[in-house]
Amino acid sequence: MMEKVDYRKAYQKKVRFVRAELYRFQPLKLPREFWDSTGGPFDTVPVDAWLILYNQNGTAGQCPCSERMKQFLKLITGNGEKSYEDWYHMLYWAVRNCGFSSEAALELGRLDLAFHDMMAKEENLPLHRFLGADRDWVEVYASGCGTNLTDREMEEEIKSYQAGGYTTFKMKCAGSFGTCIDRDVERVRMVRSLLGREARLAIDVNQLWNAEEALRFADKVEKFDIAWFEEPVHSYDMTELAKLTKLSPIPIAMGESPRCYYPMESYVRAGVAQLQPIPSNLSSVEDWMKTKRLAVEHNLELTSGGYSHLTASFIATGRQEDMVEYLIPVMQPFYEIMELRPEEKNGRFYLPQEPGISMSPDIRGLERSGMLSGKEYF
Repeated sequence: MMEKVDYRKAYQKKVRFVRAELYRFQPLKLPREFWDSTGGPFDTVPVDAWLILYNQNGTAGQCPCSERMKQFLKLITGNGEKSYEDWYHMLYWAVRNCGFSSEAALELGRLDLAFHDMMAKEENLPLHRFLGADRDWVEVYASGCGTNLTDREMEEEIKSYQAGGYTTFKMKCAGSFGTCIDRDVERVRMVRSLLGREARLAIDVNQLWNAEEALRFADKVEKFDIAWFEEPVHSYDMTELAKLTKLSPIPIAMGESPRCYYPMESYVRAGVAQLQPIPSNLSSVEDWMKTKRLAVEHNLELTSGGYSHLTASFIATGRQEDMVEYLIPVMQPFYEIMELRPEEKNGRFYLPQEPGISMSPDIRGLERSGMLSGKEYF
């Protein structure tokens, strides 16, 4: 059994960042376009680049990122020695005028993932164990059923998820901005009939409606035993959210869109039943951990998506019933270029035991195969 560490003590360790490598990916095409209620077509994996950051000991911290990462790398590489906490503090206030819900804040959170990868490696621990997990697996739910699929395509997708051992599923609803409600109700009915009554089924409308509109849809699909209704209203409209949670026959889930912790407290006050923090969407690892503790304190469900194979390291620190969302139609091609990733088996991810984060790409292989569009060194 691995000995637990207090990961926050590592924040005080002094570190000097001596070099960084930024690799840009060629667009990773999806096998089929993906649409949701308010967006599409999505035809490529939503990832631009990969960072490898080295400290004075030669330890490498990694994370998915974008071109915006360069603004931070210019500030930290070759610019002296500070504790991890002090480096983060400096950068956090450097992006203040961009806003704490900005893309700059999101990118800082991804750099913080690289910091934690580096700290975990210095402790010779997988990231999930470094963060306090006492198990090496997580429950996963299959997410997909884009609004553009035909009935046959949707049936094939559901059957493939069932073959993977998944027992909880989420589908997109309210296609074409909610203009085809009868069709959406029929889609939910069809998916429920394919799954049977034992499986859990959730629906997601990507913030489309106000409380009244969302409630009308909830009333139409409640009979299909819906586990949760995800982002039914705008993610920052706490007034409409509170109206809805008081009346909805289906539990409400929120939390994918915020870039910091504080809206999570507002969601709890508004009456949500499930929190959905995404590690790669928040401005720090600590914001995710605080949200997890908030869910436990209020006995709320907790799920988490984004880069699922990385998110698994975080969910492993929580309760066994907490789940990773795996948006298979969009994210699977990304995991296929990873040389390190969790094993997918019987509706679970089994985390690797190598020190650091639970996924990393085969950079040299990608370079040889022409899948990188460029690289920069700092």
